Amino acid sequence: MRLPAGRTEGRTGLGAGPGVLGCFLFTLLLSCSLIDLTIASPKILHPKDNTVITKEGEGLNIQCRARTKYQRFHNIYWLVNNTFVEDAYPDGRVSERSGGLLAVHMTVEQALNFTLMEPEDFRTTFTCVVQDPSGSDMKNFILSPEDNGCIRLIEVKDRRGTNQKRR
Repeated sequence: MRLPAGRTEGRTGLGAGPGVLGCFLFTLLLSCSLIDLTIASPKILHPKDNTVITKEGEGLNIQCRARTKYQRFHNIYWLVNNTFVEDAYPDGRVSERSGGLLAVHMTVEQALNFTLMEPEDFRTTFTCVVQDPSGSDMKNFILSPEDNGCIRLIEVKDRRGTNQKRR
């Protein structure tokens, strides 16, 4: 058998022909699609039940962090008693601030900022919601004052005992 110029041995490895290369590419695509399935729907990562947040003077900042696989097509926001923050607090005492997309594990953040805490805030349900084309996740919290001046977030479950998750 005559070898092409510069070749000193038979064809091995990826150069062994289209069958091996095709099998390699198929395995690679299959692996990527299986990895993609493991993060199929968005998930709220933080805050968790019993998270303690330190007050900043008279204010408070609650960070909601969620995972999504859609870099551009996602929503993350807070609700106050099932209404939008700007409708619940038209005076701006409580507002939202986007943390944007973090490169690590495709996480997104949205902060709920209180410039001043009022007694009514401890009788209010705050809900973090994340949505993308694969579904949504939400967690409901109430605020509980601690003796040391911190605030504890208590997760409120729905009637079935779980937070709502939609696909």
